[in-house]
Amino acid sequence: MERAPRFVFASDSLKGTLSSADTARLLGVAAERRFPGCSWTAIPMADGGEGTADALLAACGGEKIRTVASDPLGRSVEAVYALLPGGRAVIEMAAASGLPLLAPEERDPLATSTCGTGQLVLDALSRGARDVTVALGGSATNDGGMGLARALGARLLDENGRELAGCGA
Repeated sequence: MERAPRFVFASDSLKGTLSSADTARLLGVAAERRFPGCSWTAIPMADGGEGTADALLAACGGEKIRTVASDPLGRSVEAVYALLPGGRAVIEMAAASGLPLLAPEERDPLATSTCGTGQLVLDALSRGARDVTVALGGSATNDGGMGLARALGARLLDENGRELAGCGA
């Protein structure tokens, strides 16, 4: 007797269209149509950009946190991150400092900042996170984390003790 095939779909998101979980689920549905009686497992994956927090929530459990932060140009935006068991937060740089938040004509790395990502780190710490991972994919910024550091209260100085101007909002 022939056994029904088994599949594992470990997929990343399809930029700007489907999440990694949706991609894996649709692959499973397609497999069921082609191989009736098959079984499949969806394992959402991510490369450090959009979808990283969701993939880790699917794997580890936890809570999706929604809050307001600054986008790369300093405007208010709703951003999400994952608060995982054991006090670990996973924050996607793309959630507050990402390319999808900007129109094509706004994409100027000299005018953008990671401040919003720092605001998400502060929010996670205020909720009891003891370990924070920042996934760097999908960033619209090139400030080297200066905005993030400033949001956390750091003062960045040049060799003469003058505060660095930084870039962006």
